[in-house]
Amino acid sequence: MKKVPSLKSFLSTSSSRKSETDSQKDEKGIFNGPSILGNIKHSDFNLPRGLSNITGFLGRGGKGRMRDKGHEEEEEDLERGGGRAYLAPPLPPSFIGSRLRRVNSSTLSLNRTKKKVLTLEELYVEILYTILHMIGCDTDEISSASLIEHLREAFNLDDAKHHQLLDIATIREEPYLKLNLEIHEARNLIGKDISGNSDPFCTFYLSSNPLARNNTSYKPRTLNPAWNEDYVLDVNSVEQDQLRVDVWDFNPEENVSDKFKKINEVKDGRGLRKFIKETLVASTGKITHELLGSLQVPLKSIPASGVSGWWNLEKPDTRKQKDRGEVRLTLTLSTEKDQNLSSQEHRHLLKILFAHQLQKSSAAPFTWNGEFSRETVLILSQHAVQGKLTGADTALARWLVYCHTHCDLPLDYRVFIPILEKLKYTLDNSLLNGDEETKFAEVAQIFVQHCVEFIKKHRQFLASDPDYLIQLESILKCLKLVQGCLKIIENSQENDEELRGQVEEAITLSIQDWYNYILDKMPIENNKLMRIKNLTNLANILDQDLKEEAFPIHTAFQESLGINYKRISFEIYESQLSEICERFVSETCEQLQQVIFTEISERDDYVTNTISIGTGLFELYLALQSILKQGGEIISSQIEETRLYSYHAWFNKAVPRWLDIALYKAMQRIVKAVELDDLSPVDELVKHSSSAVDIRTVLMQVKTFWAQLNWPDVEASYAFISKILDDVCKTTIFYSDKMVERVNRGSNNNAEFTINEALCLAINNIDYVLQYIQPFVNDLGYDTTLYGLEALNGDMVAASCRRTLTTLVQNAMENVENKILEILEEVGEKMAPVIGEFLTNCASRVAYTGKDCKETLLKYLDENLILLKENLTERNFDRILAVIWDCSAQTLENTIYQYIEMKKPPSYFKTLCDVLKVLLTFFYDDKVPHDETLNKMRNLLQLYASDTTDLISKYYWNRIQQQRCLQADEFTHGKVAIRAQLIQEHLRIEILNASQLKPPDIHRGNFARYSQSRRLKAKSNMNITRSQRHLDWVKSKFSSLKLHVQEAQVQIHTANTQGQADPYISVRLVPDARFSDCPKLRTRTVRATLFPLFDEKFDIVLSNAATRLKDSYLLITVKDRGIMGQGIFLGEALLPLQEIQTNSQCDISNLPQLHLPLTRPQDQESDLVMALDSRIYDRQAKEFLKRERRKL
Repeated sequence: MKKVPSLKSFLSTSSSRKSETDSQKDEKGIFNGPSILGNIKHSDFNLPRGLSNITGFLGRGGKGRMRDKGHEEEEEDLERGGGRAYLAPPLPPSFIGSRLRRVNSSTLSLNRTKKKVLTLEELYVEILYTILHMIGCDTDEISSASLIEHLREAFNLDDAKHHQLLDIATIREEPYLKLNLEIHEARNLIGKDISGNSDPFCTFYLSSNPLARNNTSYKPRTLNPAWNEDYVLDVNSVEQDQLRVDVWDFNPEENVSDKFKKINEVKDGRGLRKFIKETLVASTGKITHELLGSLQVPLKSIPASGVSGWWNLEKPDTRKQKDRGEVRLTLTLSTEKDQNLSSQEHRHLLKILFAHQLQKSSAAPFTWNGEFSRETVLILSQHAVQGKLTGADTALARWLVYCHTHCDLPLDYRVFIPILEKLKYTLDNSLLNGDEETKFAEVAQIFVQHCVEFIKKHRQFLASDPDYLIQLESILKCLKLVQGCLKIIENSQENDEELRGQVEEAITLSIQDWYNYILDKMPIENNKLMRIKNLTNLANILDQDLKEEAFPIHTAFQESLGINYKRISFEIYESQLSEICERFVSETCEQLQQVIFTEISERDDYVTNTISIGTGLFELYLALQSILKQGGEIISSQIEETRLYSYHAWFNKAVPRWLDIALYKAMQRIVKAVELDDLSPVDELVKHSSSAVDIRTVLMQVKTFWAQLNWPDVEASYAFISKILDDVCKTTIFYSDKMVERVNRGSNNNAEFTINEALCLAINNIDYVLQYIQPFVNDLGYDTTLYGLEALNGDMVAASCRRTLTTLVQNAMENVENKILEILEEVGEKMAPVIGEFLTNCASRVAYTGKDCKETLLKYLDENLILLKENLTERNFDRILAVIWDCSAQTLENTIYQYIEMKKPPSYFKTLCDVLKVLLTFFYDDKVPHDETLNKMRNLLQLYASDTTDLISKYYWNRIQQQRCLQADEFTHGKVAIRAQLIQEHLRIEILNASQLKPPDIHRGNFARYSQSRRLKAKSNMNITRSQRHLDWVKSKFSSLKLHVQEAQVQIHTANTQGQADPYISVRLVPDARFSDCPKLRTRTVRATLFPLFDEKFDIVLSNAATRLKDSYLLITVKDRGIMGQGIFLGEALLPLQEIQTNSQCDISNLPQLHLPLTRPQDQESDLVMALDSRIYDRQAKEFLKRERRKL
């Protein structure tokens, strides 16, 4: 602050004031420093100056940005162009003479007079005097007569006494009024210095005494100063007086040299002009302060509660106004009265008026919420204002009076919250003296005991009326505030722990009483099942209490006092439940018997009893589980230390019985579901009936049971999962059997088998259940159990258990799928005779009439497949399609072997071949499967349906392949060397030699005839007659005799040649039917050698050779001449005619030699030979087979 010699007296006085830095403006612009009436302001609330503001019934009047009425009228006159009333010119500031006494919180607490004992009559007179001399512009809301009558009723005085005391109050002289002024701050002032700032200060006075001017301190270099200074001014007349406030720019005493030192502060032209002006003034030696603006407030506009707000500054005696800034002031009126006496009077007055209010309203306990009548509010507010009572005084008075009344009639605890908040703020700022703090603490102890008593019974209160929760919340807020107040007074933390201990003890007693109350309300137990139901209901009630009822209570206790209400509740509930449940549950579980399902309609009493008790125990298990879950959320890791944590062990022996009951109920529901199933789709979008949905629901219930069980012991859990999977398998198989039985119940075994809709639905139903098994297993969540086993017993044990469970699942699915396949195979077996009959009739009709009848079979298949397609799912349709195809293919195969056995002509097999093609197209379209049986059947049909010539050509082709597969060291029968040349239609052959021939030996063979015949007979279903069997026996005997004769001839020849041979070679073209015009040629015989040389050439004429070469061969046969001139077969070689060179320019002698290995017909089962053998009426086939058999 600048030092100005001429202002020493002012500065010395202002230095004793409260510095402006002692209290700062908060961010909302509300002043936080002391005031004349309350000394309590906060950003969250403003402590009112009188009871009217405390209770909130009377408005403050004039809050916010304000202008007095005169200013508004002047502005309106100016707008109309008429004359206006201007502010009077300001009086220059004066800094000499006496100042008004500065009032703050400290001065209010000092020099308290000795307490005076008041009589009721004296108090009544004092309040009448207050009513007769009310202050404030808002006192005309209620007439004085109404207030006096209300006061008389409250004091319960008769008319005579009342008039006597009223006369006493009337003759007393009027009170002396005081104006309490607080100058807080200003903003947006005009800059008067050369730097563009100002050094503002205020002067103020009342219009009735303009010479009694006072001023504030000045604030250097600012346009937004904060003074926060308060003053008391004597008021002569409220109706006439006006408060005048002028804001000045302070200019200190400076000479010219001092002014020139500030030339660097000049920033613009305005500053330069200002600098020149101040320099000239300084040269004269005068001190002048420049006016920034003025304001004027009529005292008659101030309400009883005072006014606080912003006032605009104006420049007096000026028509044209501009914005000069604003000043924030607080104005209140009061009287000269002893504050201690007023405080005492106020408490007694409040007590009397409060009692009258309660009596008049007939308030019930916990219902009075702080509402007074308007008369009471006005009387209390006037007494507080005229007695200069602060907000702390009125708050303490209400605290003492309300607490005193609360002991007799409990009030709504919400009334105490704002009182305690204001008292706490008062204590924080040390605005109460020692006696008042002691009095507050004494009453607070009593109040705390009342609160604790309520908490001891809070559960009963809340049970009777949930609205008591508001009271409980208010109690906890009050206790928190009382705790904070007592901590300030006693400056110790011990009170916190003591209060917390009292509250926790009260909570424990209340919860224990509440538990006993619930227990007493349970029904009387006359059997074990009733006891289980009672325990379950008790556990559910306590669980619900922890989840919902205790939540708002817990929140209130936690936020107010940091007490974990849920923890206390859970510990009590857990202890009590464990005490009454553990032994009873363990004994009951041991007595449960196993339940086994039978389809007998009547069941034993023990089954009913076991199901009822087992179901009740499971419900109790779930209730305890839910409570333990709540406890885990409440006390976290400490849950393991509770007795209830091992609750599952009490039910250990009941789990297998629960699974038995689940299986029993599932079987019952299956039986009922199948019986009620009308075998029609559930809706148009699905292809299964109602029973399948019911079975899925049954499995879902099993899954839900396992999820609810949530068994914590992994080893036992593994055993339970295994049993569940086994039961699921039993359930699905049982349903499949019941479904098949239900479908077959209405079928006719004598009629031609046709597929119906019921059968399709049965298949779909079983498959629908099958598809749910894997998702069901996945939802069981056994991976968690396996991970637990791995952590407990290691990887090997867990892997073994996983394999076991996987096997159980696979077995269950395979068993159900096998049941589907059994049904489908049964369908195929029933369709097979019908298909076989169609095939037989079709082949016979074609053979005898030449009419094609494949459409009959296709129609039968088509009708059934259409029905299947419409009613089966795509998955099951593919299955049944495969079964019907297998059935059709098997029937066709049996028919083929039957016809082979019967040696039917090729026309039969051609018909069957056409049928096979039609069936393949019908079932597979263009996607024919690569099936070995199908290929064999197709080849067999093509073989038997082929011409004899084609069969013989194929026979020789097979021999060629056999010949070409031989390596050089595998020529066991020797080889022959030749040359061959084809010249147009002329075939030339040169036989060179043979080598490594083998002498003849006995070659036993039956050409696979008899074994093949036996196989075919085994496949045939025909019954051979006795004559047929006798003919076959004769033929076999003749063949055996002929064979023995041939063997004897060979033995004689071999003995005479002594290991040598007399070989010769014959040449012919085959098949014979194609080359009947070509002769058979032979070489000469070479004696006693195995390496004969021939060097002979042969010519054969081939007409139309180009068309006859395909599938034609040159057959070269080597024979040994026997003693009787017969040829003994040594071997033969084949040369395809298409491979013979056709070069006509080259001589045959220049062609390379062809070394062909000699082979013999193999003794193997050959379908081709059997096809030829079956053609008993075909001479070509018989002759061919006859020659081939002679070679053996």
